[in-house]
Amino acid sequence: MPLVTELERPRATPDARIVVADVALAVLAVGSSAVLLKVLSPRADAGDWVFVVLVALPLALRRTVPRTTAALVGLAAAVQVLVGSPVGFHDAAVLVALATVTGWTTRRTGLVVLALAALLVGLAALTPWWAYLDSRLGPATGTTHVLTTLGALVLLLAAWAYGEQTRRARAGAEAVRERAALAEREREQQAELAAAAERARIAREMHDVVVHGLSVMVVQAEGARYALPESAATSREALAQVAQTGRTALGEMRQLLGLLRAAPAGTAAGGGGPVPGLDDLDALVEQARSAGAAVSVRRRGDLARVAPVVGLTAYRVVQEGLTNARRHGGDRVEVVLEVEGEELVVQVHDEGNGGPAAGSGTPGFGLTGLQERVAAVGGRAAAGPAPAGGFTVRACLPLRPGGAS
Repeated sequence: MPLVTELERPRATPDARIVVADVALAVLAVGSSAVLLKVLSPRADAGDWVFVVLVALPLALRRTVPRTTAALVGLAAAVQVLVGSPVGFHDAAVLVALATVTGWTTRRTGLVVLALAALLVGLAALTPWWAYLDSRLGPATGTTHVLTTLGALVLLLAAWAYGEQTRRARAGAEAVRERAALAEREREQQAELAAAAERARIAREMHDVVVHGLSVMVVQAEGARYALPESAATSREALAQVAQTGRTALGEMRQLLGLLRAAPAGTAAGGGGPVPGLDDLDALVEQARSAGAAVSVRRRGDLARVAPVVGLTAYRVVQEGLTNARRHGGDRVEVVLEVEGEELVVQVHDEGNGGPAAGSGTPGFGLTGLQERVAAVGGRAAAGPAPAGGFTVRACLPLRPGGAS
């Protein structure tokens, strides 16, 4: 980013510590100016102390609203000159306001305020009010008057130069912060590209190994089924079930490969085909029944409100529950899907013995993966032995992914 662009950009609002420091400076300026005014001008009255407050007190907001502060200080100083109120230490607020508005706004604003302040000094030099400054430098001659005026202009220029240096330093610090933020964004993009490359690598390996193995399994099961004699009906049916399961797993594996090859997570993978959902539960249950399990399904609530990605997760919960029932020897399985408020509750309970891992409380890899899948849509899942016996897999899913659960 060009430096001139950084320098012309208005500065950010200060934090609380800077505001507290500015308020303290304003209070100190008002207090010390009020004390010194009586020393410098013994004839000062109450009206003169009013100008002490009007000129110095706006410094409390000098870095919060620098333009407004410069306007208030300049206006109060101009009125002070017009009414002839004596000069005092509080008039140094003009220099402070000029330096602040230059350092905390833009270069153009600083130059405009510098020109206005120089004009104010020029007009003040034409009034009797300026005689006080002349008397402090020497006899009231023309040379003294010129030197006083030039000295005031030099002070204004020094204040502007200090503010300009401050503005450049702030712009440089801001440029460093922006470059650091840009570098961080580039690192995040590199990480995303690396993750995409890793997904592609995993997809290739799964295609070369897992999909090939499933295809071979389906072909061999089909060949063995037709090679059996006609009397072996049970074996033929079992092999048919193996072949059908292999085809289903093969289709889902291809769907997974499409998701892995997709760009960011959450975007649709092109050519992946439909994913299973609540409408496919009947086929899943029928598959379990054909394997010998007595499965009952209960549905409650408006399941049409469930988002497709949540429906896919619910399908996987039921699938894992049925697989778990077969592993535990649970021949009787109850599947419940119920919409409660903004949640879909999915529960699969079997009457099996829970298997060797049930008593240990340590879930298998399938249940661990299921919990991760449920958490990905903003839900929660649990699995374990039921109090009345058997084993239960239960998940509470938001109707919309990422919703409150």
